Amino acid sequence: MTEKYESLMEELKEIMRKIEDGSVGLDESIALYERGSLLIRQCERLLEEAELRITRLDQE
Repeated sequence: MTEKYESLMEELKEIMRKIEDGSVGLDESIALYERGSLLIRQCERLLEEAELRITRLDQE
């Protein structure tokens, strides 16, 4: 899970860099924004799953 989370975060950082430095046009910026939103949701889901696992471990 950590590797997946970290790779998602790396992709998200790259998207942010492209959008912030203005190296892409409007259409690509919108597509990158959409992809970034998806990546954020995936990261949030992974973090929620990790939190549940930790909570379960603490209860054992």
